[in-house]
Amino acid sequence: MGLVGSTALVAGVGFLFWRQLRDFRDPLVPWQEDASVLLSTDWGLSWRLMAIGALVTVAAFACAASDGRGSEFRRAAWIVASSLAGLMCAFPAFNGHAAATEGLRWISIPADIVHVLAAGSWIGGLFFVLIAELRERRQTGRGNALLAEVLPLFSQVALISGALLVGTGALASWLHVASLDAMVSTRYGRILLTKIGLVVIVMILGAVNWRVLTPKLWGVGGARPLRRNAIRELTVAHLVILVAAMLVRTSPLEG
Repeated sequence: MGLVGSTALVAGVGFLFWRQLRDFRDPLVPWQEDASVLLSTDWGLSWRLMAIGALVTVAAFACAASDGRGSEFRRAAWIVASSLAGLMCAFPAFNGHAAATEGLRWISIPADIVHVLAAGSWIGGLFFVLIAELRERRQTGRGNALLAEVLPLFSQVALISGALLVGTGALASWLHVASLDAMVSTRYGRILLTKIGLVVIVMILGAVNWRVLTPKLWGVGGARPLRRNAIRELTVAHLVILVAAMLVRTSPLEG
C-alpha cells in the first residue's frame, strides 16, 4: 500500500506542478526562464524538496517491501519511508492558503500540516484496516480475529485524528473566512460548508462503527455490518478530499 501510494504521489506531484506552473507563469516569457523560478524562489524550493522527497519515499517503500534484504535493512527502510510520508504532509501548507495568511503564518502553516497529517492518519488507517481484513478473510475465511486486534488501535488513532481535524479546521475557517455571512455569500464559504457537512457524516459513521458495531463483532455475521459501514465511511471521506481539492483552488475572497 505504501509503495502504490507513494508512486501515485509522484504522479500527483507532477500533475500539480504542471498546473501551478501553467497558472503562475507569464505566457510571453520563454519556458527556459521558468528554471530561474524553480531555483531562486521559496515556491521553487518547496517543489524541489517535494519532488526529491516523493522519489525517495518510493525507493524507501520498495526497500521495505523487498524480500531479499535482512530484517534490519527493512526496518530502517520502514523508518525512512514512514518519516518521509509524514514530512510530505507539510507540502500543501507551503503551497496553499496557509502560506498566504499574512502575519499569521506561524500558526496557519503548522495547523495545516497537522490537519493534513490527521486526515491521512484517519482515512489511510481505515483503508489499511479494510484491506487487511479483506486479505485475512480470503486467506482464512474470516476476518473477525484481525478486526478485533486492529480496531481498538485504529479507534485511538481515529479519535485523536478527529479531534485534531476539528480543531485545525475551525482555526483555518477563522483565518480564511472573513465573517459568518461570508460562509454563505462566497464560493469559498459554500464549499467549506459542504466539506464540514461531509466531515460530520464521516464522524457519525465512525462513531457508529466504534460504539455500536464493534461490540457486536463476535456475534454471528458481526463483521459484515461493520465492514459495510466502514466502506461508507471511507467513501464519504474521499468525497471530503475531493471537496478539499476544490477548496484549495478557490480564493477566500472570491464572490
